[in-house]
Amino acid sequence: MSQIILYAPPGAPFSVKVKAALALKKLQYELQEPQSPEDFKRWSPTGLLPAMDLDGQIVPDSARILDVLDEHFPDPPLVSEDPKVASSQRSLEAWVEATFTFYWRTYLSQLAQGEVDEGRRGRGGRNNSRDPMGREFAQRLDDLVNFLGNRPFYYSDVPSRADLAVYSMFNRLPDVSDTDLGAAIARREPLSEHMVRVEQAIGQTIE
Repeated sequence: MSQIILYAPPGAPFSVKVKAALALKKLQYELQEPQSPEDFKRWSPTGLLPAMDLDGQIVPDSARILDVLDEHFPDPPLVSEDPKVASSQRSLEAWVEATFTFYWRTYLSQLAQGEVDEGRRGRGGRNNSRDPMGREFAQRLDDLVNFLGNRPFYYSDVPSRADLAVYSMFNRLPDVSDTDLGAAIARREPLSEHMVRVEQAIGQTIE
C-alpha cells in the first residue's frame, strides 16, 4: 500500500482541494500542518504548500498533486475520459483559482484596512453590505452558475477537479470571512446546491 503524507496549511483553498481529491478517491493519508515558515521550505522544493509525499516522491502544487493522484490511483478519475470535457474541466479549475484567489486577496486587504467596515456603514467606496468585494465578484459568481447550467457537476454528471476547485474556494466562506460573502453564495441556489452535492460525493466536510 502506498504511503501518502500531505503537507498542508489548514483551511487554505488549495489544501482543501487536495484533501477533497484524496477523500473522493478514498485514500488514507497522514496530514502534517506547518508550524513555522521553515516548514514550508523544508517540505516543499518551491517553498509553497500544499505538497505531497507519495512513497518518498515529493510533489508540490495542488494541480500537479491531482495529476499524480490520477496517475497512481485512477479510480475515480478527476477528469472526464472525453478529452474535450477534460480540457474544459482543467480550464475551469485554473480560472476559478486565478480569479477567486485574486478576490480573496483583495477582500483580506480591504478587511485589514477597514474598508469593508466603512462600506457597511455607508461611507462610500465600492463595498456595501450586500457585495463587500464589489460588483465584479458577484458577476464571477454568476459566471459559475452559468458554466454549471443544468448539470449536477461542471461539464459532467460526476464530480471532477473543476468541482473540487470551486468547492475549495467557498466551503468555509461563512467561517473565515464576512457573512455577506456566504450570503452571496446562498442567494445563488444552483451554486449552493452544487456545494452540497460535492460534499456528498466526497463523503465529508473538508477543513
